[in-house]
Amino acid sequence: MESPIQLSEADRARLEQLVAMLGDPSVQGEQLRDGSLALAELAERLGQDIDDLALMYTSVIEHSTGLENELSERNDQISLLIEKMRRYLSPQLYGRITGGTVDAAAGSHQRRNLSVFFSDIVGFTELTDTVEPESLSQMLNSYLDEMARICDRWGGTIDKFIGDAVMIFFGDDDQADPIQCAKDCVCMALEMQSSLPVLEEKWRSYGSSHLLRIRVGINSGYCTIGNFGSSSRVDYTIIGGNVNVAARLEHQCRPGSILISGSTYAMVRDLVEVQSMGMIQVKGVAHPVETYEVIGRRPEVTAKTQRILVEHETGFDLKSIRFDTQATSPLEREAIRDSLNRALARLGSSEPES
Repeated sequence: MESPIQLSEADRARLEQLVAMLGDPSVQGEQLRDGSLALAELAERLGQDIDDLALMYTSVIEHSTGLENELSERNDQISLLIEKMRRYLSPQLYGRITGGTVDAAAGSHQRRNLSVFFSDIVGFTELTDTVEPESLSQMLNSYLDEMARICDRWGGTIDKFIGDAVMIFFGDDDQADPIQCAKDCVCMALEMQSSLPVLEEKWRSYGSSHLLRIRVGINSGYCTIGNFGSSSRVDYTIIGGNVNVAARLEHQCRPGSILISGSTYAMVRDLVEVQSMGMIQVKGVAHPVETYEVIGRRPEVTAKTQRILVEHETGFDLKSIRFDTQATSPLEREAIRDSLNRALARLGSSEPES
C-alpha cells in the first residue's frame, strides 16, 4: 500500500543516503552517530506530517458529517415544501410538474379537445350574510373537499376555486379520448349532484338551514391550454371561446340541474337522457349554442348499474351489494355511491316515532 506521506525529492535522496550509510559495516564512530541523529530528525519531521494529516482527516470527517446533516435538513425542508405545493395543485398538474413534463415558461401552450365544467352554489352570496364566518368557512371547505374528491375519482383537473365556484377540465393528456372525457365529466357532475343531500345534512351541524343546490355547465371543444402570466408568475389554465361557453351554460342553468352544450351531448347521448333547452348566444362566439338539460341516465344504462336502492313512502329497501375493485365499472361504482348517499340522507332526516 502506498504511503500517504509524499516525500520531497531531497528528503527521499537524504533518506536513501542515510539508510545506505547506516547499513554499511565500515561506517562507525562519529559518522554513525551523526547519521543516526539525522535519521531521527527526518523521522520526527515525518511523524509531525502524519499528525497533521490525522488532524486534517478528523476535520474533513467532522465537516462531511456536518454537510450530511445540513443536506438531510434541506431535503426535509424541500419535501415539506413539495407536500405544501401538492395541496395547491391538482394531482394531474402536480404529477406533470414533478415529472418535468410541464414547461414553466410563460407562453408555453397548446390546443386540446377538452370538456370544461363550471359550477357554483345557488344562493351562496345570500348565505354569507346569515352565517358566521367561521361556520361559513367550515361549510365551504367541506363542500369543496367533497367536490375535489369526486373530481379526482373521475380523473378531472381542477383549474381553480373561485369562492364557491369550481372550474374543472378533462382531456389534458396526449392519449385522452375526447368522448370518454365528456362522459367522465358528465358522470362526475351527476355524482356531485347526488352527493349534495349528505353535504346538506353536514351543513346543518354547522347551524345552516340552507337548501344546498348547485348549477352546472359543461361544454366540449378545442381550448388553448398552458402557462399564462408574467415572467415571474404563471397560471396553468385554459382559455378560449369554448371555456366561455361552459361558464355561460352554468349561469343559464336552472338551480339543481346540469346544462350541457350540443357538442357535449353529441358525445354522451348514449349515456344520458336530456331535455332540449333551445339556443343561447354567447359573447365572442359567432354561432348560437344548442343547450340540453341532463335529466338522468338512460334506462338501459341504469339497468346495467343494477340499482340497489328502492325508496318508498315510509323508508327504503337496500338490496345486496357486490363490489369488486377490479371488475366494478365506473358507472356501477357511481350507482353504488349514489344509492348509499341517498340511503344515508334518508336515515339522517328520519325522526323516530315517540
